[in-house]
Amino acid sequence: MGTTSSKPSGTPIVIHGETPVQFSGNLVNTLTHTSETDGSRQKALELHIQSRVADELSRLEARESEILAGIDERLSREGAPKEELALDRNKVQAEIEALRKRLESIPKPHELDEDVKKAREAVVGCLRKNDTRPLDCWQEVEEFKSQARRMEKHFVVKTVGREY
Repeated sequence: MGTTSSKPSGTPIVIHGETPVQFSGNLVNTLTHTSETDGSRQKALELHIQSRVADELSRLEARESEILAGIDERLSREGAPKEELALDRNKVQAEIEALRKRLESIPKPHELDEDVKKAREAVVGCLRKNDTRPLDCWQEVEEFKSQARRMEKHFVVKTVGREY
């Protein structure tokens, strides 16, 4: 059918219609005074990340046990001295402990950085100023989204050690 894409090309399209779109002050107040705070969303994200880290740590510990069992079996078949087995085991334990320390040293995000706070305040201020024309705040919303993505990317890089 159509040779054109139905997706927007990346630039926002502003349509000035005959019927104005308005949001009540109650709706804007409800949205700005929601019980879900940045702190609660951040806490949920932190708990999710901690859960994933714990799962990964469990997986690594299980893998370590498999590797050690394989080494034990191979060394016992080859008649290797127990000192070699203890040395290998100590190396693996040291690697796991280094990983555990690295995970514990990663700072947990407890606050938004200044750029994200400013962008959020700009959105709230714009919505309050334009309570009858909230769609006029699209630039502030895009800036807030950009700052939030930047902060999220920075956090992931600090946590995982690489970009996603």
